[in-house]
Amino acid sequence: MAVSDTKQKITLSQLAYIFIQSQIGVDILNLSTVLHKAAGADGWIPLLIGGVISTVFVIMVLHISNRYPGEGLFDILRSSFGKPLGNVAGFGYYVYFLVVAIYLLTSYGELINEWLLPETPILVLYVLLLVSALYTISGGLTVIAKVFTFFAVILFIISALFLFGFVDAKFIYMLPFGQASFSGYMEGIRVTIYSFSSYVLLLLFVPYAKGDLKQKKRTLIGANLLVLLFYLYTVIVSFAHFGSDQIEHVSQPVLYMLRTADSVIITRIDIFVLTMWTVFAMTAFAAYLYGAERAFAKIPKPKKKMLNVYTASIIVLAVSYWGGLNEKHIRNIINFQDLITEYFTIYIPILLFLLSFFRRKDKKKGAAQ
Repeated sequence: MAVSDTKQKITLSQLAYIFIQSQIGVDILNLSTVLHKAAGADGWIPLLIGGVISTVFVIMVLHISNRYPGEGLFDILRSSFGKPLGNVAGFGYYVYFLVVAIYLLTSYGELINEWLLPETPILVLYVLLLVSALYTISGGLTVIAKVFTFFAVILFIISALFLFGFVDAKFIYMLPFGQASFSGYMEGIRVTIYSFSSYVLLLLFVPYAKGDLKQKKRTLIGANLLVLLFYLYTVIVSFAHFGSDQIEHVSQPVLYMLRTADSVIITRIDIFVLTMWTVFAMTAFAAYLYGAERAFAKIPKPKKKMLNVYTASIIVLAVSYWGGLNEKHIRNIINFQDLITEYFTIYIPILLFLLSFFRRKDKKKGAAQ
């Protein structure tokens, strides 16, 4: 086993890479369709607004962490709500992290089964991603940071390949502006905030990052804006490529957009992008599995790290296999995730932010969890 996480430190750049890859998971492949269903050709507008709101939440999370020096998410919950209610909230986050991990795993299995390996048993696909994630988080925080940093270059490779989508793009498809209803904009903003909701994970990593508050704020705001620009770039190229008549009927517009792209070097660009995307699926999945492990370590008291990891993994694998390729079960998982996401990514962070103003900053609590 690696050194305990409480004794490990990560750099600001590693913190940024962890944050970026936690944000960009499954959503990048279907966000364009979801936003278009909500706000039509104006879907990029609520994306911008939601991205700005998510930046505000990043600043709030940093403020919370700064007011509770030396404490991580689950210690902060206890300090803010008291031990009994804090433990309940901590268990709630445990469930939330597990549900998101299940959603990521089932979405990964569905996509790989549909596009690459239709004859491979779904359980095999799940196990492959799970083993990769377990290997990543078993070495501790510094190994997680190094893995996320190593794979960061993939974002720029994928961004370059998306340029093929502009070959048949018609920006007239995005006109006229301002035609969506108010409820459409609000739904688009809600979807966007959920896509950026990994800012909650920052409370697990920020306590271990080197640098002062100003440096962390500059780094994470820049990372969040980078994700926003990447999402905006993806949505615009998808809208311009398909137009309103087609995009709502395409489940993964990014992949279908690249399916007909022609390249001398790469025969099937869509398959190549999907293969690289599996890395993002793994890193995002690993981040939430790590969050579940950290939560389990506090319920009811610290236990051996890998026992926590294996317990969370078995739960995630079992529920994911139950979901499998059954559309009804997967829809139940997604609906449950949507139901609890609002509480754990919006309401509780806002409440922690407000309560942090009553916290004396000189009250320290040892190391973060």
